[in-house]
Amino acid sequence: MDLNEYQKKMEASELKKTLNNQILELLELFVDLSDLEHLSFYKFDYEYNVFDYEYSLNKDGDKIDKPEHSGKTYRIKIKKDKLIYGYILIDRRVKSKKILKRLLDKIRKHFHEKKQLEKTLLDNDTSFNIFLVYDEELKAFSDNLKSGLKALFNTEVVSTKDITLYSSQLKGKDTKHIIIYLVEDQNKIVQDEQIIKGLNELIIVIGPNDHSISMYCGKLGIENYISINEFKAENIKSIILDTRKELLTKNKYGNKIIGITGITGGIGSTTISMNACDLLSTNLPEKNILYIDLSNTKAISNLFLEGNPLPEKTIVDLINSSEFNIESNLENGLIKRKENFYCITGIQKHIDKEYIERDVFIEKLLEYISSSSDYFNFIVIDLGEADASNLKSTLYDVVNELWVITEMSLPHTSKLKTFYSLLKRAGLKDKTSFVINRFDSKNAISISDATSILNMNDDEKKLFNEMKIPNDYEDLGSCWNYCKLASEHAKNSIFVKKLDSILENKGFYKKEKKSETKSSLFSFFKKSK
Repeated sequence: MDLNEYQKKMEASELKKTLNNQILELLELFVDLSDLEHLSFYKFDYEYNVFDYEYSLNKDGDKIDKPEHSGKTYRIKIKKDKLIYGYILIDRRVKSKKILKRLLDKIRKHFHEKKQLEKTLLDNDTSFNIFLVYDEELKAFSDNLKSGLKALFNTEVVSTKDITLYSSQLKGKDTKHIIIYLVEDQNKIVQDEQIIKGLNELIIVIGPNDHSISMYCGKLGIENYISINEFKAENIKSIILDTRKELLTKNKYGNKIIGITGITGGIGSTTISMNACDLLSTNLPEKNILYIDLSNTKAISNLFLEGNPLPEKTIVDLINSSEFNIESNLENGLIKRKENFYCITGIQKHIDKEYIERDVFIEKLLEYISSSSDYFNFIVIDLGEADASNLKSTLYDVVNELWVITEMSLPHTSKLKTFYSLLKRAGLKDKTSFVINRFDSKNAISISDATSILNMNDDEKKLFNEMKIPNDYEDLGSCWNYCKLASEHAKNSIFVKKLDSILENKGFYKKEKKSETKSSLFSFFKKSK
């Protein structure tokens, strides 16, 4: 947590105290204007779907012991839209008055403001929506389940045969969503496969006791499959309660760990890594990205990702602090750059270079990466300069893809030949891709010469044509001078456009193409001028 965030939290905490006092004063005024002896307030508990006693007030505004009611009692529910905050308990009917209605409206407003502040303080929204997606034959079952879930949770439950009707709502990150599929067979899941792959929500499937369907759901990242024969609404309560407060992703389909390494230092591995992460987070708002700087020289990613010339915490502090936990990690080196883009900055001290090669650090790092893989869709590891050290050799095995950054100069190609031979002997050839940076530099050799030096076959030669980035010194130099990411401050630069197309061609995301008709029309007008 940085100073600005801490200050905001403190301000929110003070404002919450003020609101609590104002609510008490308004309740005291309600007792007085209603000519009551006292009232009690019961707060709604989302976790257990019950109302818990909070306090009682008399007409002087003093808190008193919980009164015993011998006769009939009356409840005044405090709610806004479908969100319940609690209720006021009184021991006799109150005559409806305009001033009392206005007073209750004010109380509801203050409770709503308090709820919003609690979200800020806890960085967690306890409310969520549930979507029931059902096969036609299971409509009656869906209707019954909808009633049961409404009884279990204080939330909105939507029942539908077509989840695509709510696609825009599901893409929003303001509210968490839980999607429950009710299926008779595998067809509904197959039909919605592409939708499920893109959802970043908790998904539960209730279906027949069929192992093949359960396995198919598992391949799509759906971990919660419940047999319809053994199902009760209470069975999914623990699943929802345990998962709804997760800060990050629930659907793990297509998660990848990508290692990016440069054949020499200063070749652009950090620039490409950081900007690739930012492009992923921008084009995939429903996915979560983690950038890890594992350069074994003094890291500079902190200047671009957190604007801090000398970070207090680095990857060494984070990995040594504890197991993966978002809240504690944010205090020990994990940086939240955007809603879905987190980063871990690299070492700053020369003595740490030796430490990160030790087995104890590597073991902790692998454990951290394994745990965080459950929450981040893409983990991009900036490995710095390529070598066969203990740390990097281990990570070459761990990553799903290994991008090797090189230039088309003779010294770089010669070094690449040695490194690529090591990768092939280690069985890592199939996960390796080459990024040819600054391919159009003056001292660049031809691709045919480079592939000849590397003794590449025809299939391997294709690797040199797929990921080529031209020299864009002017735009990148300007961004480097001000420690800005090109993906944010030079969006139309050659570098960003090329990196964007590489990510799209590799299938990380797909952009909507502009209408051909409009494009042709504009071209016609330009030519006619």
